[in-house]
Amino acid sequence: MQGAHSRRVKARVYRVYMIQAGLTVLVSTLCWLIAGQQAGVSALAAGFIYLVPNVYFAGRALQHRRGDTARRVLAQMYVSEIWKMGMTALLFAAVFMLVRPLSPFSLFGTYILLHLTGWVAQIALNNRFQKL
Repeated sequence: MQGAHSRRVKARVYRVYMIQAGLTVLVSTLCWLIAGQQAGVSALAAGFIYLVPNVYFAGRALQHRRGDTARRVLAQMYVSEIWKMGMTALLFAAVFMLVRPLSPFSLFGTYILLHLTGWVAQIALNNRFQKL
């Protein structure tokens, strides 16, 4: 059975991803309405590029197996991070090749916004940091 701390961390991480998914839909809708279909699709693609590898990483890295040593958990984190980076690179390449026309400002702007949102949401949802 997974520990209570691990379950709380996993729940908090997935809550952040749900916030980011909602933000992706909101930003892509606003881009679509303000700048057109090209910008909206590019913003939606950025959310997909960001969320798919990160959800994969969280699912694999936060997996708990009875009897895992610290060395095995750390190795699993490294492997998960390598796969996450590879998936991100492949998704960027796929979007650049398949999405025509592409709005680079919407794509990279949304991607950076999701990174910043992840940091802020993790700090806001971690009550230990707020007690300092």
